[in-house]
Amino acid sequence: MNTEKSLGAVLTETREEMKEFIETRLQILHAEITEKLGIWKYSVPLLLLACGLLLLGWMVLSFAFVAVVGQWLLPAAYAWFWAGLIVSSVYLIAGAALGWYAYSQLRAAGITPKHTLQVLKQDQAWIQKETRAA
Repeated sequence: MNTEKSLGAVLTETREEMKEFIETRLQILHAEITEKLGIWKYSVPLLLLACGLLLLGWMVLSFAFVAVVGQWLLPAAYAWFWAGLIVSSVYLIAGAALGWYAYSQLRAAGITPKHTLQVLKQDQAWIQKETRAA
């Protein structure tokens, strides 16, 4: 009794295993991309909202802050100028801090599908190990 498989059966089995292997990796890639898009869909509108709030805050509160600081500096020459400069500096620092936070969140999420690449590297190492053993 001959228990060896024919060449056609081996090729068919190999093709099915490769198809399953590729489908699995594509599912992992799809899941990871979906997760990253969710983070981007959440972070980008927040970043735009932050920019809008910074602009709105600047327009509404600038005059009030300049007026308050100007009153403190009133006897000095160019009191309104210095008050405007001080208030602008505060806004720039706050805007830079908020922008840095949003950028760090996007950078941490990244674009590359790290998990998928890690699985593929593990697969590559396994295939190399198996081909050396054969």
